[in-house]
Amino acid sequence: MISIRRSTRLDLQSVMEFISTHWSEQHVLSTNLALMDWQYGTEDGYNFILAWDSDNLAGILGYIPTWRYYGELNASNIIWLALWKVRDEYQSSMLGLKLLRELENTYPNVAVAVNGVNLKTTQLYKALGYHVQSLSHHYLANSKKFQNLLHNPNNLPLATAAFGEAKLKRMHFSDLKNLRFSIDTKSWLKTPEYFYKRFIQHPFYNYYLYGIFLNKEPQAIIASRVAEHRGFRVLRVVDFVGDVNVLGECGSALQRLMLEHDVEYLDFWQFGIPSKALERAGFQVVDPDGEFICPNYFEPFLKENGRIICCFNEKIDLPFIVCRADGDQDRPNQIDGAFARFK
Repeated sequence: MISIRRSTRLDLQSVMEFISTHWSEQHVLSTNLALMDWQYGTEDGYNFILAWDSDNLAGILGYIPTWRYYGELNASNIIWLALWKVRDEYQSSMLGLKLLRELENTYPNVAVAVNGVNLKTTQLYKALGYHVQSLSHHYLANSKKFQNLLHNPNNLPLATAAFGEAKLKRMHFSDLKNLRFSIDTKSWLKTPEYFYKRFIQHPFYNYYLYGIFLNKEPQAIIASRVAEHRGFRVLRVVDFVGDVNVLGECGSALQRLMLEHDVEYLDFWQFGIPSKALERAGFQVVDPDGEFICPNYFEPFLKENGRIICCFNEKIDLPFIVCRADGDQDRPNQIDGAFARFK
């Protein structure tokens, strides 16, 4: 008899061992307890829906609700799916779908979404009524730095910053608390408090938050972090909220930011922001199948383009903005000194 329930804290050893055995023994969440606590831990358990066959764990569905980073988001909460896996011998029982339905019925939400699905699973999400979209990968090269990480075999003109009047200001907690502007995100909210808890409080990554100002008025917030390979650095914009049109005025400010962080280029994965807004600032889109390579993976580093596919259910009204940091896309894959309580 299969029983389905939310994970308690006593289930953690079984969950981590399941990830190691049935997903990958190299998966960081099978070994690093600190990251597991940060991303999934709650006061009374972990954000996993579990399927048990007697004492055997048959399947898991991890989820990251937006209320995790700002409790008052309950009224407009999105549940981001992650780590959805059922053991092979239970596939025919539709156990994976039962896990999803249990999650959908347990918590109020404006939508259920997932960021970074395998291309092979998109038909499943379509069958469930989900929208399936690809994030666009835009980049902007630092005109003052030699490019070691970009691969440009045909010597194409690189994307460089256009003039813009917007200013960027580094945001700390006190700045965020006092930052207020009209945010039109249709069905859900990302507040300054969300950005503080999601990024400034992160235990492993060092994120930089910037307010975008035009005519001295705040228009948007971006979250970013530096990624590095063999001493060569890039700046990754991983989240955004605010007026998308102000991005077209950010070219000059982003060039200064790249110089400040001593990076070769800046990249931005997103869905829902019109390309023309980014192109006005000088960004170019990366063709995932093209010969020009703007690397996506840094942990470990792969000199190849990537794809990020997101899916979200029919509750969401378009336009809907998804960035790299939504769900579990922007999390560490490699942590020095990984540990677990049970190893």
